[in-house]
Amino acid sequence: MRIWIAAAAAAVFALAAGAYSRLQPASTTGILPTNPPTPYIHTYTTYDLGAQGDISRLRVLVVHGLDSSKDTMQLISEALTDSGFDVFNIDLPGHGDSTVRFNAALARETLRAVVEQLKPGIVLGHSMGAGLLLDLAGDQHFSTMVLLSPPPISVSEIQADRVLLITGAYDIGRVRQFAARTNDLGSPHIEWWNLRWAGHSSAIFNPVHVRRIVEWLGGDATKVRTASRLIAIAAMLFCAVVFGVTALPGRKIEIRTMPLPLTIVRYIAAAGAAILILRFFVPLAWLRLFATDYMISFIFLAGLILWIQLPRRPKLHFANLVQATAAATFIIGIGLIAAAPILHMSLSDGRWWRFPFIAAASLPLFLFDETTIRRIHPLRLSNTMAVITRAVLWAGLITGVLLLNRDVAFLVLIAHLVVFFWIALWFGAYVVHRHTQDPFAAALFAALVQGWCFAAWFVVR
Repeated sequence: MRIWIAAAAAAVFALAAGAYSRLQPASTTGILPTNPPTPYIHTYTTYDLGAQGDISRLRVLVVHGLDSSKDTMQLISEALTDSGFDVFNIDLPGHGDSTVRFNAALARETLRAVVEQLKPGIVLGHSMGAGLLLDLAGDQHFSTMVLLSPPPISVSEIQADRVLLITGAYDIGRVRQFAARTNDLGSPHIEWWNLRWAGHSSAIFNPVHVRRIVEWLGGDATKVRTASRLIAIAAMLFCAVVFGVTALPGRKIEIRTMPLPLTIVRYIAAAGAAILILRFFVPLAWLRLFATDYMISFIFLAGLILWIQLPRRPKLHFANLVQATAAATFIIGIGLIAAAPILHMSLSDGRWWRFPFIAAASLPLFLFDETTIRRIHPLRLSNTMAVITRAVLWAGLITGVLLLNRDVAFLVLIAHLVVFFWIALWFGAYVVHRHTQDPFAAALFAALVQGWCFAAWFVVR
């Protein structure tokens, strides 16, 4: 039965991948000759120039936010292409496939050079990308602007014929307040939507919001296929999980009696000690990842403090480590196929060398997890403890950022997303632990996956 389930999952995955491929508009990738060079994805359709006139009128420039990439903006870019627009979706310096370091001033001037080259009729930006476009609009005229959750910046005038400001009801407070002030500039060409039940990034992923944006821009919303793409992506990810679970059968993990209050206290103490050390010294600052080298250092220090408390070290079994590495390779490969439409998953020249160091820094924390709370019985209590300890680490990280290291306050925007990632990783490592009965193998699996993802996602500075 297990083999048949795995085969069925693989077949459905292939069907979903084929369906997603058929939903894709024509596209090319390349590098714009700016200084520094700008990677892009160009999605396009067939145009009747006799009817449409100047193609630049239909050209849309899409700009992502901080700690994001062009991959994150690809769903909305493809929706715009579905509806008849010619879309250039770019990576800013330090993001995605860009091989240079991030610098806000450099990003602004690079964006200006891109605008001069492409001469887009419409510009669309999310978060930091919206802020950069808004900054340019102070001394440069745009025909149409769509600004999704722009950050607070000093602005007295927006030189554009039409402006659509979008925030979410659960967006960051300062972002909503800034949008309200910007909407009150007195210009009738500014329209503000504060979307219900929406957060900071809802407008680029929610099919309903994407359709509304397309309609506002004058595109044919009936041709937008965002929902179908999301269903195909979800089907691929679900089938990959089913295949992975069935391919790694296991048995119950050895139970160990653990004093639960003391275990939580250990995590609190480790997090507290880590943020105190980070006030004076960030050991992994040389990774040069915008703000997130602080978070990786926090994970390393908290994990190291917990790891030295282990009463005994787990033994290494080469065969189990090979299986854990194979499982991590499988997850990373699925990410490159199924998650790539919404996340940057590849390691460019400026990123690959960070992968082993981030994985090594992550290992002590995951090893303590697997040798302690993983063996708590019953399973629901073990999972509850995992969620509680992730919340403890989140609270420690945020406390350190807001009280002692405010120069990395950007982490407040992404820390909750990292916690969700940790919880997903916890359940993935459970499958490996059950199969190998080896806490070190499970910890290695989690560390490799986290190392790859963090190296791919975060901004190089």
